Amino acid sequence: MPVGSHGHISVHVGSDGSARCFTYPHERPILAVDADHTHLSLSVTDGVVTVDHLAFARALVRAATDYLGECERLLTDPTADASQNETATAA
Repeated sequence: MPVGSHGHISVHVGSDGSARCFTYPHERPILAVDADHTHLSLSVTDGVVTVDHLAFARALVRAATDYLGECERLLTDPTADASQNETATAA
């Protein structure tokens, strides 16, 4: 029986936050997000990449792109009322 996704974490990132992708010649990649003393690592279950993982990675890129766009919008227009346009991108 396949192992499903599990876990929950909320990270509030400040100026010390970072994100990196670690790649290895014959191993799965690891996406790492660091914020102060909180470390989040994303990787595939059982170390085997499947088409489902590719779909998740693509959804993650779309969500991160939306996040970037919203941060840029709020930086250039800090009076913007985000609650009127609240949407969520599934990853």
